[in-house]
Amino acid sequence: MVQTDPTPDQPVLKDDSPFRFVCRDTLPCFTQCCRDVNIYLTPYDILRLRRALRIGSTEFLEKHTRHFLARTVNIPVVQLRMDEDTLRCMFVSDAGCTVYENRPWACRMFPLDLGSREGEYQLIAGKDRCLGLLESSSSSVGEWLEGQGVAPYVEMERLFQTVVPSSFKRGAPMDAGLGKIMFLAYDLDRFVEIIRDERFKTFYAVDEDTLRRALSDDEELLRLAFRYIRSQLEELYPVT
Repeated sequence: MVQTDPTPDQPVLKDDSPFRFVCRDTLPCFTQCCRDVNIYLTPYDILRLRRALRIGSTEFLEKHTRHFLARTVNIPVVQLRMDEDTLRCMFVSDAGCTVYENRPWACRMFPLDLGSREGEYQLIAGKDRCLGLLESSSSSVGEWLEGQGVAPYVEMERLFQTVVPSSFKRGAPMDAGLGKIMFLAYDLDRFVEIIRDERFKTFYAVDEDTLRRALSDDEELLRLAFRYIRSQLEELYPVT
């Protein structure tokens, strides 16, 4: 979910670190952070965005993203597509973000990004670029992140990270076929086609109640997709 490369000379921040930041439409830099950036989307980002737009995941991926399997390692990579002429996010108007309540995790965290260790953060913009860092409002990093609603995004990403078997060495090449299985977490329309097959319940011991909840609740559907992907990877990935 990284937008830009972190600035190396920025201090490491933690939940209890003081944090001064306010974004408002009267700042000269308003929406400039939404232009010419790489916003990597998580499966939960896509779930929220396509639901807000009332379109399917497949349509959203085709219209609004660049997606591919990373070279060599074959891990899915999904980037939010920028407007080709302005390089601005296509969900941003002069008045601000048009999908603000369902904006991606990276956008919620800006001007922060995750640090190299759990519970650590780093600024990815300086006061020269982000004038909101000069505002008088102050809180802790943890309080600010809570107000940005990042908790469900963090939890869903934690679950997504568990789909990779313990036998898989991170950074090692993965078979392209397995990468495509992981991509099901991003394209839940395709996953729905799988679970509607009567054989799915038998092969994966999924009861009717679980299946019913998944088909009526997007978050439950994503959790079931994570379970399915993990089972597939455990079955197909060679234990070394």
